[in-house]
Amino acid sequence: MNALNEPNDALKPEQHSATEKVNPFMNPGIGLMGFGLLLGWHFMVLYQPIPISDDDVASSYLISRQIGINASLCVFFLLGGFLMSKMPPKEQNTNHVPAISAIVAGVLGSAGLILLSPFGIPFTIASVILIGASEAILTLFWLRIYSETSRNLSGQVMGASAILACIVDYLGAHLAQDVVVIVMACLPLLSGIMLLMGTRGIPMRHNEPTGISIMDWESAKRPFLKATTQLMVMSLCFGVMQGCYTPDTTLLPTSDPISILGSGLAGLVIFLLYSRSAFLPNLNPAINASIILSLCGMLILPYGAGPFPQIAAFLIMTGFIFCFLLVIVFLVDLIRTFDLNATIILGINQALEYGMFVVGIVAGFVVWGSFSEAAITPFSIAISAMFVMAVVVLSFSIERAPWRADHYKPVKAMPKVIEEQADAECAEDAPEVDISILVCEQYCLTPREIEVFTLLSKGRNAEYIQNALFISNHTVKTHIYNIYRKMDIHSLQELLDIIDDAKGESHT
Repeated sequence: MNALNEPNDALKPEQHSATEKVNPFMNPGIGLMGFGLLLGWHFMVLYQPIPISDDDVASSYLISRQIGINASLCVFFLLGGFLMSKMPPKEQNTNHVPAISAIVAGVLGSAGLILLSPFGIPFTIASVILIGASEAILTLFWLRIYSETSRNLSGQVMGASAILACIVDYLGAHLAQDVVVIVMACLPLLSGIMLLMGTRGIPMRHNEPTGISIMDWESAKRPFLKATTQLMVMSLCFGVMQGCYTPDTTLLPTSDPISILGSGLAGLVIFLLYSRSAFLPNLNPAINASIILSLCGMLILPYGAGPFPQIAAFLIMTGFIFCFLLVIVFLVDLIRTFDLNATIILGINQALEYGMFVVGIVAGFVVWGSFSEAAITPFSIAISAMFVMAVVVLSFSIERAPWRADHYKPVKAMPKVIEEQADAECAEDAPEVDISILVCEQYCLTPREIEVFTLLSKGRNAEYIQNALFISNHTVKTHIYNIYRKMDIHSLQELLDIIDDAKGESHT
């Protein structure tokens, strides 16, 4: 049944909450952790010593793998996001062919990387192309689910996923090589199985009685571009330092197990933040904190003696993963608030991120290969990256952080509007009174209910109202339930019909 035609009782907040509490899949640690397995798989593909050998792995293998996986992710995020957006909503939830194909590609790619890499770089490239295609499609499916769940758990889930990815990769660095081979091949399979089976019982947003809304890309465009630009700059700088690699001299030891712990720390902080709040009140301080962590790592990065490289890698990895996860959570909030097409928004964002990785890695490898013997080279690279990131911080900190919907669609206080229109009626040239205000007065709505009613009448959903009015989702549903009860209606369509009838009567 269409969400608009659901009975009045479906809006009762206590009933809705009870439904969510009894559903075991709503626990972030059970049903929504597949993205963490994908992230751990991504780390293992990038940083495990493949081809497996007791000798130093040629830098050409490592760089070709880095460039190949990131280029493949860039292409398939863009392509997959576009193609998935064309699928009907019902088919997105029931058509398992793309997900199963991605699982098969991931298993084959992992097996090929392990077994065929010793036979030459072309086999490595072919394997990582399959891995990139698999990871991109499965990630888009996971992130779309986070964007469409009835409860917004993206912050907690992203934090927990980073912790899980850290554990997977850290253990992988200390396991026997034959065990690593099995784990690497199983991760995409496990993530895919969780996607197909573990998320089946999770309530989705389109089941909400207030599910009707309008897509508002114009309001979302500016915050999307801002967040994406910040992530692109972080990816570029991180890629440049990651590309400065040879078996003998490495600027950023990201494959060191200590550096991987940075992703776990970032995930822990985000998980704790979101366990106390449904959303962060301000994006800028959180993003700037992640950039400052990376800047601290860059300050000590050129000093290659003792523990400095590991400390620098730990700080830079922590800062980057912190920024990456916050941007993903922010985009999920943006998608939910303005009802954007999840796969297109996320696909473009991730494609640009991994595209900048490719540019950075290539640039870093070229510079490092040409000038690594010069003592000034590490300092020049670190200072250049610090300058670029500092400019980004200063440029994007001037504007108010785009975390709240009301920053883009200001909501006027309805009691003040009523007063202004009442005064205007006394004037000779008074404009026509807003019919929705008369409807609110007719049904004796409270000032807060009038604000919620006004947004409902414009087709806004509960997520938008929550962000616009600085109230919780539970409070939004309580107000909607009270509005429906006072107006003796059962759906948003009936509310819109009442407004249309009132407009028709005003013109007769």
